[in-house]
Amino acid sequence: MSNDNTGLTCSGPDDAWPIPRKYALYTAAIIFLLGMFDLISRQVIVSLFPHIKEEFALSDKQLGMLVASVNVAISLLVVPTAYLVDRWSRKKMIFLMGVVWSLSTLLGGFATSFSLLLIARMLCGFGEAGYQPAGQSLLTACFPRKFRATATAIVTCGMTIGAPIGLVVGAFVAEHWGWRHAFGVVAVPGLLLSFLALRMHDFRVADDSGEKAARREKRKGQFIPAVRNILKTPTIVCVILCAVCIRLFNSVLMTWLPTYFTRVAEVPMTTASSYASLIILMSSLAVFYGGPLLDWLKNRNERLVPVWLTFVMFLSGFLNFTAYTFLRPGSLEQVALLVISGCFFGTLLAAGSFLILDLTSATSRATAISLMILSQNLLGYGLGPIVTGTLSDMFSISFAMTVASTILFVGGAIYAVCIFTYPRDKEKAECVDITFHA
Repeated sequence: MSNDNTGLTCSGPDDAWPIPRKYALYTAAIIFLLGMFDLISRQVIVSLFPHIKEEFALSDKQLGMLVASVNVAISLLVVPTAYLVDRWSRKKMIFLMGVVWSLSTLLGGFATSFSLLLIARMLCGFGEAGYQPAGQSLLTACFPRKFRATATAIVTCGMTIGAPIGLVVGAFVAEHWGWRHAFGVVAVPGLLLSFLALRMHDFRVADDSGEKAARREKRKGQFIPAVRNILKTPTIVCVILCAVCIRLFNSVLMTWLPTYFTRVAEVPMTTASSYASLIILMSSLAVFYGGPLLDWLKNRNERLVPVWLTFVMFLSGFLNFTAYTFLRPGSLEQVALLVISGCFFGTLLAAGSFLILDLTSATSRATAISLMILSQNLLGYGLGPIVTGTLSDMFSISFAMTVASTILFVGGAIYAVCIFTYPRDKEKAECVDITFHA
């Protein structure tokens, strides 16, 4: 079989595979597992908070900085690395990013001060910067158009599943062997998977001609025109704003939920991490059916996609606000309500990437995704842990969790705008033909 395979993203039926299925599934498996260990490496530190706080005598704000630093570092490099992805190699960038974040995670176990640990976490963020844009762009191109949301969900699934695994693994390793060993345990698998990523197939735009090709050639190598062309689509702007709201709330859950249960419900950290992992795990599992659900809605009526997303944002906000305001912390009723919320909230996690990928050309998808990641990491993941930690220091962790729930109502109002803009923007989306190569 030839190393080159034609993958038509415009021509042919919506259910046609652009690349032989075995290559697509191999790519899906590697990207899924790398995404999982990406979040395990990022999230493991949260379950180590009590040990790190005691050893370095840190405040909650400083603990929040250890999480936020990763997201700020991602924000600094995500757009330039994604722009390079669109013009260089997706699989090579995935390999490079995996090696850097794995080695940086390992270095965290050798930190002897807060400053050195903070630097190690920032280096981890630098390594993670280009992974998601490259992974989303490559995997989406491997799957039929009919299953685009499902393909997008695979990347998000791996990353969301990694968060609760990181909590449990970190707490277990720290309890039995010390908190420093937790970094080493989660770093090695990511390093091995990075080398396996080099066996994936990549793609390039097929030779074409005409007015669209001329416009692409004119934009090639010009960063500002490329970004401006993406942001002139109203739905993409709305999706980026919603992504900020979603990731801000999600960062609060992943960062402070174990601490909330430990302090307010007064349970051991192992139990608190188990509660938090269950809630976050339900959100992760929801991504599995969230992608196919979005494909099902889109194939029947495109407008149903933003309608569903608007409904879920408001429902999740209501359930979380009720749980933190009116129910006893750590009670069966509270945990159950938060788990139910997770079953709905998780369907939002891959939605933003899907909508952006659905509205952009294969030649600029990584750059488009990076703009969303920049915003959600800088304003969502970056601010969420620090603002929540500050509110916790000033008032209480319960108050901080309640305030965080209200951001979902803002996101719901923004997604409501997409009910009107998404069908129009979809008609204007540019499509290109691509070829795959080893």
